Amino acid sequence: MNHYRTTGTKSAVFFLALLLSAPWSLQAEDKQGVLATVEGHNITEADIAGNIAAQMAQINNQIYMAKKRAVDALIADQLLNREAKKRGLSREQLLQQEVNAKVTPVSDAEVEQVYNANKARLGDKSLEEMKAPITQQLQGVKLQQQQQTFIRDLRKAATVKVLLKPPVVNIALDGAPVRGKPNAPVTLVEFSDFQ
Repeated sequence: MNHYRTTGTKSAVFFLALLLSAPWSLQAEDKQGVLATVEGHNITEADIAGNIAAQMAQINNQIYMAKKRAVDALIADQLLNREAKKRGLSREQLLQQEVNAKVTPVSDAEVEQVYNANKARLGDKSLEEMKAPITQQLQGVKLQQQQQTFIRDLRKAATVKVLLKPPVVNIALDGAPVRGKPNAPVTLVEFSDFQ
């Protein structure tokens, strides 16, 4: 059996393609769709909508976030490829020039600070034992931050329009205390626990 390993952008693209090509719909079926019958009495989407509203909102938000990550990854890919071509460089050369070369090496002081902040979790491991993994982790974080900054700058300089819309949650305000006009175009809902 062959196993394929995808990472980063490739897995995000694969996931988005899977979502878009799936034979089933991610949207709720028609509210009147019959889901079950009990001795001739229909149980419909409308009957269960209230019971699963919170879970559906969470699922819809997860779907949106997966799509957003995939779209952002594809935007970043296109911007990096475009900039590399514009400069007459390979993508790797561009990243070397704009990311790797601009990141300062991790200092001993930074390693020691992380070690001291996490000493309790590290058990009896010495600073010398942990120096290499901490350095590697910190360097990776610095590289990632620099790459995100570079992509953010490329994005600001380009014409990028994202049409993906976040899910909308309808909240019934019947009987709830309200301030302002009831027909305002935007409604802010505050959830609080008074104890």
